[in-house]
Amino acid sequence: MTVTPVDPGRSLRVIKAEAVAAAIAETALALFEARGFDRVTVDEIAAAAGISRRSFFRYFATKEDVVVAGHAAFGAAILQAVATRPVDEDVWLSLRRGLDVLVRSVDRDPEGAARTMRVVNATASLRAHTLEKHGAWAVELSPEIARRLGDADARRLEADALVHAAFACLDAALAHFTPGRDASLGQGLDRAFDALRPR
Repeated sequence: MTVTPVDPGRSLRVIKAEAVAAAIAETALALFEARGFDRVTVDEIAAAAGISRRSFFRYFATKEDVVVAGHAAFGAAILQAVATRPVDEDVWLSLRRGLDVLVRSVDRDPEGAARTMRVVNATASLRAHTLEKHGAWAVELSPEIARRLGDADARRLEADALVHAAFACLDAALAHFTPGRDASLGQGLDRAFDALRPR
């Protein structure tokens, strides 16, 4: 599953390209889950999707991108969501609400999201990519949290700790999310955040 924040201003051409990319990704994820990410080649994905190897690379730069392409955009979306929260709101709550951008995307396709996470968690290189991505998001988000704590310079350590803890909660909630058993990723995320809330 390739997930991206919804943009109502997309052109028809972009929508069609995204539909083709999503179809390729669905085919690839089924192969990855059945046989393991490292045991599936680009040629096998292309053959199963009914396209050429060259066509595959028109949509994805690498095999890894089938799983992670589009995720980078969530970093900016989360930062924007947090930045628009009330300035006097508890920062831990602002971080939790900022992650609703990702929760809504998972809610649109919970089965696909869960399958993607199973592939990611079973593949060392993809898991490392996810941690790197969350680290990059944290670097962008931490100054906003430090500003909300009252002193962007003096409170940077606390801000870093809070932001990295928020993404650790996200990782835990995604790892434990099972469609059909759990009503929503958001509920799991709430439980993870509550577990770390100062008492």
